[in-house]
Amino acid sequence: MKRLPKIMIALLAQGFALLILAASVWLLKFIIAPPYPVWGLVIVQGVLAAFLSCRMGLPCWWRLIQFGLPVGLYIGLHFELNPFWALGIFLLLWLVFFNAIKERVPLYLTNSTTRMALKKLIKRRKDIRFLDLGCGLGGNVVFMGQQVNVLRSDGVETAPIPYLLSKLFTLFRGGHVYPMDMWKAKLEYYDVVYAFLSPDPMPKLWTKVLSELPQDAIFISNSFAVPEVEPSEVWELSDKRKTKLYIYNMHDFKKD
Repeated sequence: MKRLPKIMIALLAQGFALLILAASVWLLKFIIAPPYPVWGLVIVQGVLAAFLSCRMGLPCWWRLIQFGLPVGLYIGLHFELNPFWALGIFLLLWLVFFNAIKERVPLYLTNSTTRMALKKLIKRRKDIRFLDLGCGLGGNVVFMGQQVNVLRSDGVETAPIPYLLSKLFTLFRGGHVYPMDMWKAKLEYYDVVYAFLSPDPMPKLWTKVLSELPQDAIFISNSFAVPEVEPSEVWELSDKRKTKLYIYNMHDFKKD
């Protein structure tokens, strides 16, 4: 199942959900006489599809998409919305969540607790060059750029709307954001590299980190560990989601 394209798995989940819903409605007629409210059936379809998506191997952030698909179609048909509105909404979502489709990386935003942990992590270092891979709205880039021991703070982002917002944010508050694919970023120029991505790119990213980061550098992954690689440290933070920072000191992995 995991070898199928994710869009195919999503469509299969919707199909299985529809079959389950149809069977449930057929059985329900022996208990409660129809008709049944269409909006209720649509919500059940969305919930079933969202549940099945995770069980079929899709990243669990697909639950929102799977739930929203039947609900959105119902709203559009019920209120007879102009198709151009639907196209516009789809285009807007694509511009925001571009990386979820291209790199299988949704838009995750770093919270203030994590930023304070990053500040603590680098406090004994000097003249740091910081890079955020997939910097979203640019909050980390600005925050790290304001630290006295950070010489340069950069971020890369390819999703169009997040890039534009982060570019404006850093223009007024400091830091630099580039419309660059993270695979093209030159990690050898940085001392601290941070990523809040998803499980999918981590093995490939680790290969890049190993080959490019200097021996005295640090790679930090928010929430997603590198598979089959023991981190140098794991920090569990005190925020609501119990964020874990997986810290990889490159001198532990790159021996002379």
